[in-house]
Amino acid sequence: MSRELLIETEGDEVRAAVIEEGDLVDLIVERASGGSIVGNIYVGRVERVIPGIGAAFIDIGRGKSGFLPLSERRGGNQVVDPVVEGGTVCVQVKRDAFAEKGPQLARELSLPGRFLVYAPTGGRLTVSRQIENESERERLLGLLSDIAKDGEGFVLRTVAEGTDRDTLVSEAAYLREIWQNVEKDRDAANAPTLIFSELNSLQKAIRDQAQDDVVAIRFDDHDAFSDAKAYCDKFYPALSDKLSIESGAAPLFDQYNVDGAIETALSRHAPLPSGGGLVIESMEALTAVDVNSGRFTEGSSPDENARKTNLEAAVELTRQIRLRNLGGLIVVDFIHMDDEPGWEEVLEALRIGFSRDRVSCRVVGRTEGGLVELIRRRRRPPLAETLLDKCPECGGDGHVWRTESLVFEALRSLRREAAVGAPGRAVLNASPEILEAIERADNNGSLFSRVGRQVVTKVMPDFGPEEYEIYIDGEGDGGN
Repeated sequence: MSRELLIETEGDEVRAAVIEEGDLVDLIVERASGGSIVGNIYVGRVERVIPGIGAAFIDIGRGKSGFLPLSERRGGNQVVDPVVEGGTVCVQVKRDAFAEKGPQLARELSLPGRFLVYAPTGGRLTVSRQIENESERERLLGLLSDIAKDGEGFVLRTVAEGTDRDTLVSEAAYLREIWQNVEKDRDAANAPTLIFSELNSLQKAIRDQAQDDVVAIRFDDHDAFSDAKAYCDKFYPALSDKLSIESGAAPLFDQYNVDGAIETALSRHAPLPSGGGLVIESMEALTAVDVNSGRFTEGSSPDENARKTNLEAAVELTRQIRLRNLGGLIVVDFIHMDDEPGWEEVLEALRIGFSRDRVSCRVVGRTEGGLVELIRRRRRPPLAETLLDKCPECGGDGHVWRTESLVFEALRSLRREAAVGAPGRAVLNASPEILEAIERADNNGSLFSRVGRQVVTKVMPDFGPEEYEIYIDGEGDGGN
């Protein structure tokens, strides 16, 4: 299966889209302000210890207190270091804050590379379950045994399959060097403070998403391309030849209809090829999915119709869950079938689809009530939470676009219009909320530089928070 990685930048926003066989399957949206903090290491201050739930709440200087389970295990042994209210503790973010919950923390620290995850005190050597060839697993474990020092732990990531010893030795040395700096900063830190920050959004997307089956990594911005080239040349030279800059007038995502797929992923409904569809309802505790057959009647019997629709639904569901970044408990109400072999086909289609998911997802099976139960790890907020806000007009039952999202959508719209419009300056009429957000985001006065012509903005007090309009004023001079 061929994969492409599209990286589009606008202001301080980075959007990385993973395309498999022409379909969008994953989207990472990060902004310099308010991006993911998973992987960051903090020296935090213990606010409360609650023995009844076996957890502590830690101030890491991010507003919401982090949640630290006290029943962690390190290298197979339970972590027993005491956590005392008012004291300090070194923690790593394992899951971003979502809804009303703060970030989830852990005292077992690890540093991810492209091929290895380094656990300085982990003591365990493991290989990704997605590397299935037994002889390759044994070869890699043998290399790890030689590389690891006393007490160190390593996990070999999926992309490490076929990697030689020198590559692994080099990355292990790089990760050890980072850890030495973390230890120095930890010992000198005043809580709460950040002592280790994950890679920037661009580098992280390349490190984590550009596996061996990625045939191309495409950019729409020369600065981002140059940064990525320098990063790959230094750390992962095998990727450098896969990088390319797209010089077309249309935004990169438009060329692959990514925005259309995003629009579907923000909707309750996702269509199926046969005419049926999925209805996806997400709540804080779980996600419920209903499979509808629509007008599909091409099978030879009702059970055959149900089987074909359910198989389509299983394939699309794995894509939608990855794209929407849904986590926690997911229950699916497939169309009823009396055919047990048909159910096995559906469950196997789910397992195959999730085998390509970088986030662990377990197909638990069918419940007594006939629902299919899935459990997917939560790593970062759902896509809808990243792009949308609760609607202030309906008490939170609906959603509107986040102002930050609208800023970058307006910039992309300006570029589209400027590329095809008549000569003249581009005019952006927008709500006060959008223009205030643009002003906040335009730190160095270059936000409109990629539009390619002069941009004039005008506040429209009568516009709703989401409203803006763009047109070309032919009386302008057409300059920057």
